[in-house]
Amino acid sequence: MNLPVSSTLHSPGVWTGFAGSVAVAWGSCHPEFSFDPHGWPSTLINSIGLAAAMPWDRILLVVGVVALTWAWWHLRPTKTRPPVHAGLTVTLWSLPLLLVPPVLSPDATLYADLGWTLHTGASPYLVGLAASGGPFVGQVDQLWAGSGVAYPPLALVITHVLGVLTGFQPYWTVVAMRIPAVLSVAAMLWLIPRIAALVDIPGRGAVWLGVLNPLLVLHFLGGAHNDAPMVATSLAAIWVALRWHSRWAHFVIAPLLVGVAMSLKQQGGLTVIAVAGLPVAATLASLPTLRRLWLLGWRTVVVTAVAALGFAAISVATGLGFGWTRWLDLMGLATTPAPLALSAKLGSIIVEVSGGSPTGFLILAGRIGTAVLLIVLMAIVVHFSDRPLSAVAWGSLAVAVLGQALHPWYLPWSLALLGLIPLTRRQRYAVFGLAIAFCIWNAIQTAIWHGQY
Repeated sequence: MNLPVSSTLHSPGVWTGFAGSVAVAWGSCHPEFSFDPHGWPSTLINSIGLAAAMPWDRILLVVGVVALTWAWWHLRPTKTRPPVHAGLTVTLWSLPLLLVPPVLSPDATLYADLGWTLHTGASPYLVGLAASGGPFVGQVDQLWAGSGVAYPPLALVITHVLGVLTGFQPYWTVVAMRIPAVLSVAAMLWLIPRIAALVDIPGRGAVWLGVLNPLLVLHFLGGAHNDAPMVATSLAAIWVALRWHSRWAHFVIAPLLVGVAMSLKQQGGLTVIAVAGLPVAATLASLPTLRRLWLLGWRTVVVTAVAALGFAAISVATGLGFGWTRWLDLMGLATTPAPLALSAKLGSIIVEVSGGSPTGFLILAGRIGTAVLLIVLMAIVVHFSDRPLSAVAWGSLAVAVLGQALHPWYLPWSLALLGLIPLTRRQRYAVFGLAIAFCIWNAIQTAIWHGQY
């Protein structure tokens, strides 16, 4: 048995994290976390959940998240701490979560319903959630019922394929929505240390922040969120741009991978900056600002054009087109700690009390918020024009924080990228603190607000 495996199996932190995952899994089985008044469509799962009567199911959820977060922090790489086997650790932490209902978010049930809608021959962009009948209607959060979705076409096709493979069984189809996340995390485990080696970043720290973090374990593997395939594909595009020194790789293969990432989640399009800039990073660092921006600019335009062509081809090939554009404002319906969205909602309340039009105010605030985000992104790109991977890393964090909604499953992409760039001590601890705060906050929020009984 090699040292990392041995130290992993003897690590109190690893087993504390495993115990935390067991607690989260057990608490999530309680029928109160299903939006169906009859509970989960599995007698066994409901029985397991009811064995932890309220409020113990909620306590299990919060305590489990705290334990997993504590375990992650206490496995952080130091000079004196023996390394753990990353693949074995993330496997142990995720195993308790893989067969239970969606953890800390009901989105996987929405994915299953979208797959069913496609199976009926309808477009989810035209037919609202829970509007096609089928086995998942009762499990869909009523906040979204009747609305379309802004997910891009490839993400929807994957939900349909998984539904067909499971025969649209009411419980196991939802569980199967984790399969793309599991494959994506496996790809991240392979890609991140290799990218780290190519950019001279310690691989152990990059994997600890990018793969072992509890946000990824809980929300990619436990919650089955469709951000995971986008992250893995974006990292694949970055690896190709770094690893292969040819115009074919830089201007065709890597950009097309970005197009695939966009077809999984549109935010993946930000990766064009890294794909365009990384092959000439040394040149960018040596040029004065204007010449640097010109070189990065024209390369980004070319890469973006190829990525957009790939995205458009996938959209047309799926037969779904660009109907997702109708639902871009939908994310703002959920109450999250996104600062601009919260400010807009507070302003709309004040406007309504004053006798004005809250709808008109929200539309104006949304446009202002988009403008603010674009300005911030432009400033980040200019500031990091000599460090394109840093531009994408900090840019992805800006998109998450300044967008219409700020969900904890938006952050693993940023954490994976931030683990691949040099950070100051203050930046490191700010990033670590953000990850820990989101884990704990989301667990408490779920325990308080998401229960149905």
